[in-house]
Amino acid sequence: MTQDDRFSLRDLKMIFGGSAPRIIQINYMFAASNADRVESVNAAIDWIVLEHTKTAHHRIDRDEDSLTTDIIVELNALGFDASHDTDVGGHRDIVIKGVDGFLWLAEAKIHSSYKWLFKGLQQLCRRYSTGMLGQNDGSLIIYCKGPRVDNVMAKWFAHLAKADAKATITVCDKNPLVLNSRHTHERTGLEFRVRHVPVSLYHNPQD
Repeated sequence: MTQDDRFSLRDLKMIFGGSAPRIIQINYMFAASNADRVESVNAAIDWIVLEHTKTAHHRIDRDEDSLTTDIIVELNALGFDASHDTDVGGHRDIVIKGVDGFLWLAEAKIHSSYKWLFKGLQQLCRRYSTGMLGQNDGSLIIYCKGPRVDNVMAKWFAHLAKADAKATITVCDKNPLVLNSRHTHERTGLEFRVRHVPVSLYHNPQD
């Protein structure tokens, strides 16, 4: 390899600076810790969600498995080892595995009731996750087919605060539609962190 063939991480980011997917790939490839890997996964989910909202009219009539399969396909295209229905304490909606024992899980639900969302959260926190270091982050992905996602998430915040009084719940400082919750994992006693990410699929043109 000649000197001209060597690129630093900074060089690669400058080269691909105009491409969010490439930056996500690079950050994940060069992640130095599981915390960095989680950050890359969250960035990937956020980018995919934005892309899906652009094509809501093609997705509003799709079921949970179909919507989730699209997310997994895109995660793999971004360089993650993502799979659907992988057996990790049960059959999970989204599983991402990485080096150093990294494991990230997500449960995806079409919003029909807040009890339904809470069931998904309980499955994620208590049935499927290990709660071990590097395996104590996940996401609840909420497909919203109705209007006013802001109201949906505000009511979900209130429901969750009442249903799980021990959880710490905050609004994401980068996106007011996203919630973060922290739970004491029953298996390990370590903190288990969940991002609650809505996907707006509402489509009701009036013209």
